[in-house]
Amino acid sequence: MHTRTVQAWLSSRAPQAARFDGLGVTATSTGLPVRLLNLGLGSHYPPNTSDETISTEIEKVKTFFTNRNVPWYWWIGPHTSPANIGERLAQHGLVDGSPGLPALAAPLPTTFPALNQKAHVWQANSRADLEAASTIRRIAFGFPEGAALTYFEDMAEDWLRGDPARLYLVGLDDGPPVAIGALIMGAGIPGIYIMATLPEWGRQGLGKAVMAHMLSESMAEGHSIIALTAGVKGYPLYRQFGFEHIFDYKIFMPAPDE
Repeated sequence: MHTRTVQAWLSSRAPQAARFDGLGVTATSTGLPVRLLNLGLGSHYPPNTSDETISTEIEKVKTFFTNRNVPWYWWIGPHTSPANIGERLAQHGLVDGSPGLPALAAPLPTTFPALNQKAHVWQANSRADLEAASTIRRIAFGFPEGAALTYFEDMAEDWLRGDPARLYLVGLDDGPPVAIGALIMGAGIPGIYIMATLPEWGRQGLGKAVMAHMLSESMAEGHSIIALTAGVKGYPLYRQFGFEHIFDYKIFMPAPDE
């Protein structure tokens, strides 16, 4: 529930965002040509929903993204209704994009590994911070050339208000920001999102620094658990902070000839 709530919020805040609320799925699209920013989320159809109704809705989701002219994913959690939704999606030309996307969680309070004492973390409080964060995210995530150039600036009010999302930047000493992370509330639970470091600044403890800062904030606010959805490459970092693998989201996408 947490991840679906946050991802729907993230995808709905861009200036050209659009949303489709179906009977058992929510689809949100920034309109940007980045697959991660255009998502169908969940499969939660009421019991005894007819096959025809589900098939019609799957086609409506496909049409929604086709009309947006964007690449997209459909995320499916471990508890779906119907249970065979993966087979249904395959019948409509969607393919399993394995490996899945791991969902992790950590109890709070938790312990921290040794941190780089030269790392300086601060919450975004200016347009310049947002501009730097957009650049860091675009480069670190390998976005297509020219895509999401002003991702954070386009949602400036949300990010500078700090509710429900806080954006953090980190640099060494008084240097410029070279890594970011976001702490976002969803369904009453804090979650870690958008962890990114410029490639040339890797292995200097910047990810650890921003992670520790966000976990400290969450602990100070009395939360008992924190969530994280991330790729396998981040496991070594996240496990140092007590995160454990809970389940994998199954990821579906249109077949290449769709």
